[in-house]
Amino acid sequence: MNKSSRMADLLAITSRLIACMEREVELLRAMKPQELRQLQQDKSTLSDAYRAFVLALKEPDVAADAVTDVLKNELMEATERFHATLQDNLRALRAMRDVNERVMRAVVQALEEPRLQVTGYNQRGALRRGRRQPAIGPAAVQQRA
Repeated sequence: MNKSSRMADLLAITSRLIACMEREVELLRAMKPQELRQLQQDKSTLSDAYRAFVLALKEPDVAADAVTDVLKNELMEATERFHATLQDNLRALRAMRDVNERVMRAVVQALEEPRLQVTGYNQRGALRRGRRQPAIGPAAVQQRA
């Protein structure tokens, strides 16, 4: 495979990876995490291919042919778009992670705070609180990076 065809393939992979990450950001903003599973698998596959083609371009090429300036410029523009999209994707993923962590902390805090059960009213009409502790015990949260 010559350098021009490698660069053309890298350009195609970069474009597909950009589209995949833009779609992921859309789904994250629309709060549709159930639709992310297949997209993340596609993103992983495209990322592996991207990495392989970038490494292949760094290898010395015995049958190196002249790469057109048009192809070089297209690849440079696609790479710039890729990096910008990568930053947007990273911000969206971090925001979603932060939201999930806050929700889980709130759930754990709610489970840990001592609550007395209301068992009815006393003779004066005020709420009577039970002496039993809640049936829910402490909870642990599994965290993934």
